[in-house]
Amino acid sequence: MKKIILAIVLSLSLTSCANKQESPAPTPSETPSATERAVPATCEISDVISAFALVIPPAQYIPTEWKPAEGTDLYEAVNAGGIACSYGDQNAEVGGTVIWAMNKNDLWKARTLEWEKEGMVRVEIPSIDEMDAYRLPDGATSADGMPAWKVNLLIHGVWIQLGAAFIQSWDEATPIIRAAINATRVI
Repeated sequence: MKKIILAIVLSLSLTSCANKQESPAPTPSETPSATERAVPATCEISDVISAFALVIPPAQYIPTEWKPAEGTDLYEAVNAGGIACSYGDQNAEVGGTVIWAMNKNDLWKARTLEWEKEGMVRVEIPSIDEMDAYRLPDGATSADGMPAWKVNLLIHGVWIQLGAAFIQSWDEATPIIRAAINATRVI
């Protein structure tokens, strides 16, 4: 009798284990949900570095000591608990910066008012399912007269900004934007 009960219990245990289905880990092409998102804890993100390297090899993370001026995107992002990271080829003085911040206290809405004053325009980013995005218009220049390329996007509660003078098209920007989005995934 004990053997029969033991066999039934063992059989039920094995059956319940066999019926469990584990959900597969998301692939890099999937878009994580809002509850799976957070600002990266570090700038040393291999996917982002690799995406920059597609345009400016050999790209690397460039440690930068930030001293943001009040009212700037950098200031607002860092004060909201965000992070700013520069990548590129430091020897050639070519690179770009990615800013990540959570959209707390309607930060996005406040920044859009500033971006519109600066001449940024609302855009749809090709192949990206963002909630909202603003970009400098073609031909924009920075204060020193150099070409400027900057896009701000809001995706699942995270504000991401990519700024880089070397970018000339969405084709160059999109791999970096995708890597920046994927860097917000909580693992």
